[in-house]
Formats: sequence, structure tokens, C-alpha cells
Amino acid sequence: MNLSAWVQELKRRRVFRAIATYGIVAFALLQVIEPVMHGLGLPDWILTAVVIGLGLGFPITVLVAWAYDWKPTGLERADEPGPASAGGAAARTWRRLALTAFGLLLAAPVTTYYLAFRAPSRPATAASPPSAPAAPSVAVLPFVNLSDDPGTEYFSDGLSEEILNALAQIPGLRVPARTSSFAFKGKSQDVARIGEALRVSSILEGSVRRAGDRVRVTAQLVNAADGYHVWSQTFDRQLKDVFAIQDEIAAAIAGALQVRLASGGAPSRQPGSTSSAEAYEAYLRGRHALNERTRQAIEASQGHFRRAVEIDPGYAVAWADLAIATLLLQRGQATYGDATPQEALSRARPFIDRARALAPDHPEVLAAAGFAEHEAGREQEALALFDRALVGNPSSELRIWRRMAIENLGRYDEILAAAADAVRVDPLSKLALLNYIPTLQLFGRDQEIAPAVERLQKLDGAWAAWASGWISLGRGERPETVRHFLSAMRQGLDRPAPQLAGVLATLGLREEAAQAFPPGAAKVSMALGDLLRALELARRAARDDPADPETLSDLFGALYASGQAGEAAATAQRLWASGHGDAHHPLSLTFMADAARAAGQVEAAARYRAEAGRRLELFERAGVAPAILAGIRGMLAAFDERDEEAVRFMEAALPIFAGARTDLDQPLFSRLQRRADYLALVKRFEAALARQRAEVDHLLCGPERPAAWPSAPRRCRALAAVR
Repeated sequence: MNLSAWVQELKRRRVFRAIATYGIVAFALLQVIEPVMHGLGLPDWILTAVVIGLGLGFPITVLVAWAYDWKPTGLERADEPGPASAGGAAARTWRRLALTAFGLLLAAPVTTYYLAFRAPSRPATAASPPSAPAAPSVAVLPFVNLSDDPGTEYFSDGLSEEILNALAQIPGLRVPARTSSFAFKGKSQDVARIGEALRVSSILEGSVRRAGDRVRVTAQLVNAADGYHVWSQTFDRQLKDVFAIQDEIAAAIAGALQVRLASGGAPSRQPGSTSSAEAYEAYLRGRHALNERTRQAIEASQGHFRRAVEIDPGYAVAWADLAIATLLLQRGQATYGDATPQEALSRARPFIDRARALAPDHPEVLAAAGFAEHEAGREQEALALFDRALVGNPSSELRIWRRMAIENLGRYDEILAAAADAVRVDPLSKLALLNYIPTLQLFGRDQEIAPAVERLQKLDGAWAAWASGWISLGRGERPETVRHFLSAMRQGLDRPAPQLAGVLATLGLREEAAQAFPPGAAKVSMALGDLLRALELARRAARDDPADPETLSDLFGALYASGQAGEAAATAQRLWASGHGDAHHPLSLTFMADAARAAGQVEAAARYRAEAGRRLELFERAGVAPAILAGIRGMLAAFDERDEEAVRFMEAALPIFAGARTDLDQPLFSRLQRRADYLALVKRFEAALARQRAEVDHLLCGPERPAAWPSAPRRCRALAAVR
């Protein structure tokens, strides 16, 4: 029977019609099932089952269509074709097609099973990231302290961190940072959930039991997908052999994960470590205290690090961490002490010099040296050190320091990626998320902010409220900002106090600002329009620490706003030379250029103006949010005496303007104050401030007033009388 006859027979038996009908029904079913499945939150295996069912149904449909026909009287056996002379050939044809259909029926389950379960997975797209990373990855959970003395928990935590750091230096192995891994300390959670949260394929867990100079370490590597043990071992050694235990565990895990070690053998201890068990124990105590990140704990860590280097003067890592602790005890928003930056830096320098002389290539030493260079305003040197340290240091804090150096260098196109990298390496780090969220706003990624805040909320409600306050402030929503900052402070976080005082000052709430931050600040007085008080506070701070860039910035602002152009220009020169990031922001540079021009320093004014323009271009290329760019363009237009453009740009930026009413009276805008359109813009801003001030009044004095907030009695009584 030729091909034409086959086709005619398939047509006569309506097989093509059955195939077409089956295809239409299958396509419609697939179009419906997927959105319904996702809308109801049904598991993915349902879609797989439907595909398998359709695969099995196709050969059955072909076989039934050949053998039977649907007639008005019901389903009947299809008539045999043609005349009697053709009967033998037709019968043979029917048997061949029947056997073919039967073969398809047998092959369909095998083929479908291969496609659904065994076929190599396709690479994930950027919009659909894989649920687990393809590269080998392991999270080191804090080992459980089984010792009789709970006070030796520093030892089990320190041992876990040392193993983590050793694994992080193995090429090809991804290891989440300490903050994220230690977030599961003391929590009984399924390894699959931990693996999903940290995006790792394996989990290392264990226990430490210490008795005198003996230590027993039990470690086990678990597959995060199914919970099965990949490797486990118990080490029973003397305390002096704890270093060998760390190296053996790292080598065993690398072997279990089939990751190639850099040296081709067991990892060797880097120069700058110690062979003294006593010095090592003092160091672990110091690390445990340093990780607490409170002033009291950091001060205690200094004592432990000093003890470690007294026992072993060649302990470079202890010298490096002593330097980091010293730098963290300076005053500032991201630090914990009251030493001036110059004092902290001068105290830390000898420790860093000693560490670098002992182990110039150790990641911890490089990180400490980079931190010091960053604090000194030498960002290029800091960035080079940070990049070298990243090779073997999984710390998200190191990546945050690196992000700040990148921003200060004007490499704005790298900021978002750097902030995201810190979250990727340490997905459960509060600090990494807190830095990432305002960065998203800077680049107009508003849709990504809420999920990031939600992740932070699960880690710490106070920090989430703090971050939400920054976001609200960036939108010009002062009442929401106050509400979020107060929420953070009610939950025990005192960090937002200076920022809260500044927001209240922009609303003209003097007494409330003083309650939020009793020490006061030059910025608060500036926002209130009290220039004499602002100048007094700024001069006093500059006398105490004449080299602090933040102090110089406050002094410049007070001098410039007060009309003291000569001294303001001189302060701008010092601020420029400091290399501090604030001195190179386009907004600051524009004010500095105006002060220099007013003081007759033409060359300096041109230099500041050119740098402000260059930075604006970098902002534009990096994709900074349009409203932020409009504010910068408006200030530059005002400096260039392009008044109409200045008003137009400033009007576009007004909805997100977070400054005070007094900021619109700066000398830069003196010429604009003669324009009707600028005065109309100022009036709209004043009306918006009045509405926001009324909202905050009701918040602070109304029935929902925060219990811990005394507010200003006179204002509340006056408000109650009006009601």
C-alpha cells in the first residue's frame, strides 16, 4: 500500500480530525491549568502530571480513532476499506498501524518520564533564579556548645567561624558570611529551609565539648535538599591540636563536595595565625565580643586582643582585629564610641602597621588596612585593599566598606551591584539589607524596596522601621518618617535619634527635636533657622576635632548660610582636601563653588563647579532616580544663573525634598527670591510643611501618642484647646 493510500485511509477513518481535536483540547488545557495552578498556590508537580497525562493520551487517541468511529448510533468499529480484492492489503495496513500505535503507547511513558524528570535542566534566566545554586556551596552553622560551662560558648562559635573562613578561601566553593549562618543559632529548623534561606546545597553542623585541655569536635555535612548525611567525623584531641582539626574539617568537606583546593592538598594555615592555644583562646574571646557590636562589648574585645598579642606578638590577625575594634570606637552614625575619628585612626595605625609587617596578604589584615584608609579619606588605596581582601573573606561588612569607597570615588554605576553583592553573600545580615534598601531608592528601584524591607522585618523589626523611615524621608513624607523612627526607638534602637531630631527641626518643632536628641547638633539648629547657635556648635566641634570631615562639613554649612563667604571658602578647601565623600557630592560641591566665588576664589569655584558637573554626568549614566537628578540640575542652574531652568528643575524635585524651609534661603538662591515663580514654589513648600507639621502634632499629642514620648506639653495643651 503506497503513501497516498495510507493518507486516504487515515482521512477516511478521521484520524487527522481526531489528532487536530486532541491538539486543540490539549493546548487549551495547558493555557488554563498554569494560571489556575499558580493562582491557587498549587504545587508544581500538578503541571508535570498534566503533561504526562497528555503524553499518554496521544497514542491512545490515535489508536482509538483508527479502530473506531463516532456515529449517531454511538461508538462503532470502523468499516474495513475497499473491495474484497483489496481486503488482504487493507488488513495488513491496519495491523501495521495498530502495531505502530501500540509502540507509541509503550514509548510515551518512557519519553515523558525522561523529559519531565531526567532531562538536563535548562539554565535559569535572570527573571527566574534557580532555587539552589549550581556551584558547590556550604553554610557553616554555629557548632553547639556541649561543654559543662556555658561561658565557653565563645570557643564553639569561634571554631565555627574559623572553619567558615578556611572554607571561604577554597576556590570554587561559595560560603555564606557569618551573620547569615549564625542567624540560625539556637533555632531548630529543617535543613531544607536553612538551605533555601541561604541558597546553599550543603549544611555543615556540629558540636564542641571541651573539658580542660581536651576538646571533642563532632562535624557532619548534610545535603540540604534531602537531609541525608554526606560526611561526618568526630575529632578527639588536645586543645593545642584545634588548628589541625579546623584544617582537617575544611579538607574533608572540600573532598566531600569535590572542590579543588588551591594548593592541591589540605589547606595550610596562613602566615599571621598562631600556634599558641592560649593566644588563640584569647583571640576567640575577642572575636566573640567584637561581633556583639555594642560599645561595651567592643571595649572588652580590645582587652582580649591585647592579651592575644601579648602571648604571641606574631599573631597578625589579632593585631588586625584590635585595629578594627579601635576604629569602631569612634563617634559616628555607623560606629559605637566617642573618640574623634583622628584619635581613633592614630591609635589604630600602629596595630595595622604591625599586622601588615607580619602577614601583608592575610584577608583580615587587608580588610583592617582598607578600613583605616577609608577612614583617612584615601579611598583609592582603601578600594585596592578591599578587593584583595575579598578573595578569602566572606564578610558582608567588608563589602559594605567597599561600597562606601566606591561611592566616594564617584563610581556610581557600581554602587547598586556592590550593595546587592553584600546581601547575596550575607542574605540574613541586617546591616547589608539596611544599606541595600536606600540604594534601591537612589536608583529608582521602588518595586524592590517593599520585599527588601519585609526581609529585614523578619530579622529585626526595629531595623526595618529604621530603614522604612529613611525611605519615607527620601520621598518627602515627614510624618511617616517620624512614625517609623519612633517605632524603631520604642523597640530599643537609639540610632535614629539624631535623624529624628533633624526631621522634627525641619518641621519647626524645636522642643520635640530637643527631646529626640538632647545633645543637639549644628544640623538641627540649621534646620530651625538658628544660625548663631548652629555656628557656635560647629565651631566648638571643630576645635575638638579640626580634621573630622563631618565636623568640617557642618562648619562649612553654618558659615555659608551665615554669609561668611571668606571663612566658608577656606573651610571648603580643607573639606576638599580631606577626600571625604560628602565633599564630593554634587550638592555640596555647588555650595562650595558659590562660597569660593563670593570670596573671590575664581579658580577654586571653577574647580568645584566642574567636579559637580562631572559627578552629575556620572549620576545620569548610572541611572539615578530622575527626581534626585532634577534637584542637582536645579542647583547647578542656579549657580550658572540660568534662573528659569533652576526653578523648573527645583519644582520637579520638590515632592521628594527632605530639607528645611531655611534651605530655600541659602545665598545660592538669593537672586531667585526676586522671581515670582520661585516665591510661588516656596509658598507651596511652606503649605506642605504646615500640613505635615499638623499630622506630626496629632501623632505626638493625640490619643495614639507613643507611650515613651513625652512631647512638648505647651504644644499639646494648645492643640487640645483648639480641639
